[in-house]
Amino acid sequence: MAHPGYQPEDPQQVPPQSPAYPVYPPPVVPSWPASTPPYAVSGAPPAAAGPYGPVPAQPNRAPMLVLVVVAVALFLLAGTMTGLYVAKSSQLGDTRETLGTQVSDRDDTIKADQEKITKLEADAKAANDELTKNKETLTDVTKERDALLPCMRRFIEALDAAGADNDAALSTALRQATTACEKAQTAVDES
Repeated sequence: MAHPGYQPEDPQQVPPQSPAYPVYPPPVVPSWPASTPPYAVSGAPPAAAGPYGPVPAQPNRAPMLVLVVVAVALFLLAGTMTGLYVAKSSQLGDTRETLGTQVSDRDDTIKADQEKITKLEADAKAANDELTKNKETLTDVTKERDALLPCMRRFIEALDAAGADNDAALSTALRQATTACEKAQTAVDES
C-alpha cells in the first residue's frame, strides 16, 4: 500500500490519471472555393468563432449599472417627493382649517357689527325724528308764547293801575289787554 504523496514502487500500480486539459479534436475548417466567400452575401461580417465554436459575448455591465443607479435615484426622488407632498398636503389642510375658522369668526364679527350699525341707524333716525318733532313743538310753543306775552303784559299793567287806584289807566289797560288777548287766542287757535 502506498502512501499518498509518494511514488508507488511498482509503476503498474499507478492509477490512470486524466489529462490536465481536455483534449478536443481540432476544429474543422471548411475549405472554401475561391469563388465563394466565407460569409453570407448579405454583407454581414462572419461570426466570430473560436477554436471550440462561437465565443460567448461578455455581458456589458456598465449600462446595467447605470440603469440600476438611475432606478435607485428615481425611487429616492419619488419617495422624497411623496413625503413632501404628504407634508405639504397636511400643512395645507391645517392652513385651510385655520383660515376657515378665521373667516367664520370674521363673518360673525361683521354680522354682529352690521346688526349694531342697523340698530344705531334706527336709533339715530328715531332720535332725529324726535328732535324734529321737538323743534316743531318748540317753534309752536315759542309762537304761542310770543302771542300770549303782550296779553299778559297788558294784564300786569291793568293790575298795576288797579293797585294805584287809577281808573283811567285801568280802563285803557283792560281794553288793550282784551285786544291783545283776542289776537293771542286767534294765533294759538291757528297753530
